[in-house]
Amino acid sequence: MFRLKLDKLSLENVLKFFIAAFLFLLPWQTVYIFREVFLAGTKIEYWTLNFYGTEILLWLIVILFMVWYWKKFRSQILDFRFHVTKDRVFVFSALLFTFYFLLSTLWSADKSLALQQSVRVMEAMLLFFILFLGPLKVKEAIKYLLLGSLVPAVSGIGQFLLQATFAFKWLGLAKHVSSEPGTSVIVGESIGRWLRAYGPFAHPNIFGGYIIIVLILASVHLKRFKIVAVTNYLLLITALFFTFSRSALMVFLIGFFILLLFYLLSKPPQHFVSAPPSEGGDKRGYLFLFLIPYSLFLIILFFPLVQTRVLGNSSHEVASVTERVSGYGEALQIFKTSPWFGVGAGNYTLASYNLNPDLEAWQYQPVHNVGLLLLVELGTVGVLLLLFVFFNFIRFFVGVIKSKGVGVLSLGGLGLLLTVYCLLLLFDHYLYTSYVGLALSGIYWGILSRDPHS
Repeated sequence: MFRLKLDKLSLENVLKFFIAAFLFLLPWQTVYIFREVFLAGTKIEYWTLNFYGTEILLWLIVILFMVWYWKKFRSQILDFRFHVTKDRVFVFSALLFTFYFLLSTLWSADKSLALQQSVRVMEAMLLFFILFLGPLKVKEAIKYLLLGSLVPAVSGIGQFLLQATFAFKWLGLAKHVSSEPGTSVIVGESIGRWLRAYGPFAHPNIFGGYIIIVLILASVHLKRFKIVAVTNYLLLITALFFTFSRSALMVFLIGFFILLLFYLLSKPPQHFVSAPPSEGGDKRGYLFLFLIPYSLFLIILFFPLVQTRVLGNSSHEVASVTERVSGYGEALQIFKTSPWFGVGAGNYTLASYNLNPDLEAWQYQPVHNVGLLLLVELGTVGVLLLLFVFFNFIRFFVGVIKSKGVGVLSLGGLGLLLTVYCLLLLFDHYLYTSYVGLALSGIYWGILSRDPHS
């Protein structure tokens, strides 16, 4: 009995438990703030230095993972021989890109912001390798990620229906009032002001992106049409709808219809992930068909809000779109000041302030396009390094698909998943500018790169 208990408390099981806990707790934004900057009495969020509660857990996981990996693969590590392989080139490119982030602190105006952003990019890279190489199985990782999304989904639905939120600092929850400036709302002359669903996140768009990531991972690996799966999907899609995030909803609709066509037109059905015979085949097409009438029901029920948000026929929505478009011009202006090495990681909004110091505090925001944002912060050299990482990741991943054959993502599936992720990058910035966004990026690709049956 004693030996059995010791086995249950093995390093590998402890590591699995902490990874699962991290995936479950990620939505909760408990944070310690150790530097705040105010402009004319208004806090500028993007100049804040902070440390999230889940970051403590993540660094504990990193330490345990390194010990576990050393013990498990010590003989291969000690017997290392230099060979240029696809996986080693990919790892080298990722390390080089992370090092460039850290190097950018040397020429950044605010070195503390640059260091914070660099560390969080490093955390995302580490999270990718922990999920890709670690002991937690793909199904278990998705299960805990999905379970962790249900309470946030219910809270987001409640926020919209009650049109109210409450503050609770220990869970990182802030109070949002629809009548206050700066709150994310839908505004129209005929509908008034409607609070969008925040969930436990700092902005509805981040909440929407989180739900998209969870839905994609769950969809890729879903095999059976169960009432539990249907209930989970209904909660997540309802919460996603109530965020009224244009970028997230657009990405959802594009991904949804491509997936639906993928399954309806394939004879015999083709899969992103091949199902073992014991699982009885792929039933995802039925789930997608079931969700169509429900989505139409939500659109009809809240059509005035959908119309205002989509058509942008109110002054509030017009201003929102105008601000986003003007951000592209501002980004190009800042880029011209330092085209080769950029203004430094995390320093975009500070550069924006230096360019236009007379704006209101809330107007200093990153451009809503991660590619352009990285070009400004890291310069041409940094973007070339990123493309080097991307090229080697695709090269490595395609090699894995060809060598494994059955049991990994198909090339068509990889193309769709890349498209969905890139669309999120194209229309917003949180997957790079926020801690949770970077963590989601590491989780997304770490899980999708694994053999789903490993």
